[in-house]
Amino acid sequence: MVLTRILFILFLAGLTSCGNDKASSNNETLPIETPAEKGASLYTVNCASCHGEDGKMGASGAKDLSESRLSDKQIKKILQKGKNAMPPMSAILENEENMEFVIQHIKMLRK
Repeated sequence: MVLTRILFILFLAGLTSCGNDKASSNNETLPIETPAEKGASLYTVNCASCHGEDGKMGASGAKDLSESRLSDKQIKKILQKGKNAMPPMSAILENEENMEFVIQHIKMLRK
């Protein structure tokens, strides 16, 4: 009888520890994106619908980003204030770091 209780307690302890491992793995953060991955993600979500994944789409009058030779400062100004049909993106991108990630991704689209 005592042995049965001990085995039962050990069994429950084993289940509990397995559950804790599983719970802790659910609380782990996702792998950290590199700056290039973050810029690509932000661009895809916020820019690709008009500019296209490759920057060449041109929907709603969007400029061909593969042809752009704007400086970082010029791109940032457009992102902050918008231009023509493009709305300001500052609030959407949320912070300067995200804006820099997008700027670097835009520059990677150049030919």
